[in-house]
Amino acid sequence: MVKDLDGVRLPKQAERFIHGQSRMDWQEKDVLVIDEVSMLGARTLHAVNERLRRLRGSRQDFGGIPIVLFCGDFQQFRPVQERSIVLPSAAISWDVDNSFKAEQRHQHDKAHALWKRFTTVVMLDEQMRAAGDPELQRLLKRIRLGVQDRTDLNLLNSRNRWNLNMEASLAFRVQQRSTMRIFISEHKWKEELPTEEEAIMILNQGDDSAIPVPAVFMFVAGMPIVVNHNTHQGLKLVNGASYSAVEVIVDKAYPGHRISADMTIHFGPPAGIILESETTRYLHFVGMPPGTILLTP
Repeated sequence: MVKDLDGVRLPKQAERFIHGQSRMDWQEKDVLVIDEVSMLGARTLHAVNERLRRLRGSRQDFGGIPIVLFCGDFQQFRPVQERSIVLPSAAISWDVDNSFKAEQRHQHDKAHALWKRFTTVVMLDEQMRAAGDPELQRLLKRIRLGVQDRTDLNLLNSRNRWNLNMEASLAFRVQQRSTMRIFISEHKWKEELPTEEEAIMILNQGDDSAIPVPAVFMFVAGMPIVVNHNTHQGLKLVNGASYSAVEVIVDKAYPGHRISADMTIHFGPPAGIILESETTRYLHFVGMPPGTILLTP
């Protein structure tokens, strides 16, 4: 769950030294936000609290940081290898092999008492990301409550976002009466070349942890783009952020081949995409159009 606190590793029993620069850095902090609180184990919270006290030289909770916010939904995932901060140790079934000793239970109860001091609660009841999709809102609510059924599974299986992305890109090109660039990822075959059927299946492959871009990426100037990875947090180029695509930067290693009057194909990924949005209005990087930011694969 939590192994470090803004670059400061949570200590083991024998690790007591605090770097002077770390102490100075944490003296300047006014707000602490802990997200996904449902996954926050009580002993982790205890360790964070003790560490902050030492870093800031204060016996107050969280070292006296003025504002501490917990965010999350307790109907989401629970802690891993720890117990939730919501209940005291007496209300929890502990392992029969005594893997949780008396000291750990004591730490749990101290963290639980700390949790109970948070008495100001703000309930967020508006779904922002799915605001324009009532069907998706209802689906998410059923999943959250654990009452989803086969129809929900069928609905999810009918929504292949890679196909939807392609269809939307083609429709956007027609709507804008614009040109399109199609980028096909380069593939390396370890053994014999694939059959035609296998090659077509590969082109339908979306991205995963090992493939940073879809096998086929269609680009039309002006099309909407949603970033799905925290790239430059300080510049708000983060997961879920929406942009308009200004231009694509072609990799010289993969020149374009015109296949029609309004379509060009590249046998490799682009070098980057120039994006713009309300959050980039005042950005100005050398060599780039004002009010834009660069996203690279």
